[in-house]
Amino acid sequence: MDRATITRDSRELWFRTDGDATGEIALRQRQPEIALRETAAAPTPQRQADFPTLAGRHILVIGINYSPEPSGIAPYTTGVADELARHADEVTVVTGMPHYPSWSVAREHRKFHHEEPHEPGQPRVIRLSHYVPSRQTAIRRAAYELTFLLHVLWAARRLPRRPDLIVSATPALGGAVAAARLARWLDVPLLTIVQDLMAKAAGQSGIKGAGSLVRRVTATLEGFALRHATRVAVVTNAFRPTVEAYGVASERIDHLPNWTHVQPSTVDRREARRRLGWSRHTFIAAHTGNIGLKQDLGNLVEAARLFGEDSGAEILVIGDGSQRAALARQSEGVNAIQLLDPLDDDAYPLALAAADVLLINERPSVGDMSLPSKLTSYLAAGRPVLAAVADDGATASELRRTKGAGHLVPPGDPEALAVRCATCASMSDAAQPCRRLPCATPTGALGWRGP
Repeated sequence: MDRATITRDSRELWFRTDGDATGEIALRQRQPEIALRETAAAPTPQRQADFPTLAGRHILVIGINYSPEPSGIAPYTTGVADELARHADEVTVVTGMPHYPSWSVAREHRKFHHEEPHEPGQPRVIRLSHYVPSRQTAIRRAAYELTFLLHVLWAARRLPRRPDLIVSATPALGGAVAAARLARWLDVPLLTIVQDLMAKAAGQSGIKGAGSLVRRVTATLEGFALRHATRVAVVTNAFRPTVEAYGVASERIDHLPNWTHVQPSTVDRREARRRLGWSRHTFIAAHTGNIGLKQDLGNLVEAARLFGEDSGAEILVIGDGSQRAALARQSEGVNAIQLLDPLDDDAYPLALAAADVLLINERPSVGDMSLPSKLTSYLAAGRPVLAAVADDGATASELRRTKGAGHLVPPGDPEALAVRCATCASMSDAAQPCRRLPCATPTGALGWRGP
């Protein structure tokens, strides 16, 4: 039995299949088994020659979100593609136009289907044009998914080289459905990485027009995509029951946690605030990332509205998204909250280090539909996390694994959030449980470090 191993710190993504007498792997004729497993220690990086099932192979990666998008699932899809490119002969990425989290396409990216320049040994990136909704409704989301799905099928059938393996990420669901179709047509193995459960999202995210019919159709498509994958990797085990309910056998599902793609700052809180121009004496609770329906950040505005004039506390909302304009209108006249633009790669780690508490907020209806991608970066920063999330949801489940780094309050309850922030702000550093992360290894608390 030949085996190829792609190593990332404490986890390995490995492929195995029966080889012929010479040790070569006939992926086209035989269906390989794709598996994921944890290891006790990280082996040293190996050369392409050490990976017999990947050497000489072509891997197709399909995902609508990719670099240079700074947040969400783009850094993880990009990291997977980059790592595969170290060991395979060729990696082709079929992706969309950069649009997240602003849900708008910058002028320089408004091009029809095109291939980006790349260096030898790097993934070949093919960008596809598709519809990008500035406002989120079920109909607009369907158009977003459908245009990407059709364009992926169009582009993939025109690749000059047949892939030996397909790796897809969902969302977008359209990309995962297209990957399942292509894998069947080409008779090649498929690994699907589930970052969000899309049918659950239709019912839990608050998107307008997502009635029972929309949820049933979404579930049908999602089930098709997952059942036709050779292996399914979930970023949290909270997704496993839903994936199994779609008819995916338990032995085909593996837990592949996201890694920390943000390098933590090495400066202390005071120096980080000095560099950012933030007040040294204000208690700062910071929320970063997407400002969308799922995040329900109006809850933060109402919590800030309850802060007293002399509370010495402030909430910072750092990021962009489809609900930013509405949030700005709601926060008018509330002095204890500020909306800041997204930060670059140098400033973002400073912001995490400068905050007293890092915030996660979700709609009360959000349960097991997704896991905030910001969570790994929060924990790597060594700051405590205050999460207004459902007690039985995926986020709460993962935070419990940190053994104290996460502090939970009920979602949709601004008074509870305000009281918890005020309690933390009133304590000294020495007696402040909210300012000390009790997790021994925050960079490895939930996942594994990426490149």
